[in-house]
Amino acid sequence: MTGALPLFEQFTSPSQVSDQRRDTLAECWVEVTNAGGAAGFPFPPVDTTHVSAALATIIDSLDPHTSRLLCATLGGELAGWLNVRRDPFALIAHWGTVHHVQTRTHLRGQGIGAALMTEARRIARDEMNLEQLHLAARGGVGLETFYGRLDWKEIGRWPGALRLADGEDRDEILMLLSPL
Repeated sequence: MTGALPLFEQFTSPSQVSDQRRDTLAECWVEVTNAGGAAGFPFPPVDTTHVSAALATIIDSLDPHTSRLLCATLGGELAGWLNVRRDPFALIAHWGTVHHVQTRTHLRGQGIGAALMTEARRIARDEMNLEQLHLAARGGVGLETFYGRLDWKEIGRWPGALRLADGEDRDEILMLLSPL
């Protein structure tokens, strides 16, 4: 991590997320997507009307047992965010998934993403009592290298699973972090 360390805010219920925070999350998502980031919207450009419904679904599902929103801030400003979820079904309730990992584009390379992932690991282990985490990453943009530096292991690929445009298919890379 270079520079200042981020502070973390964790949200476990919809009522904790202010309108201002919703706006900054949406702005971040638009920024990351329009810069080519693999954060859930494969067809830029997008604007806040595109991401607002998806963001509302994430926020509305927040629950201390099944879904957490983790935000990193620097100097009081949003630097990045992610979502950690678990399925309540008993057969698979011991593991969770990480979704929508993103950092503000002007802050990339400063360790914000790594810090978010490290804090998500701690929350999953210590607060959610999870034993492992899963994620799916877009191939072809180096994400497997980023996650690999954080002890995540590639456990499989779905070749050509993601169609970004005609003739531009990417693998979906399945990754695992275990033990936490």
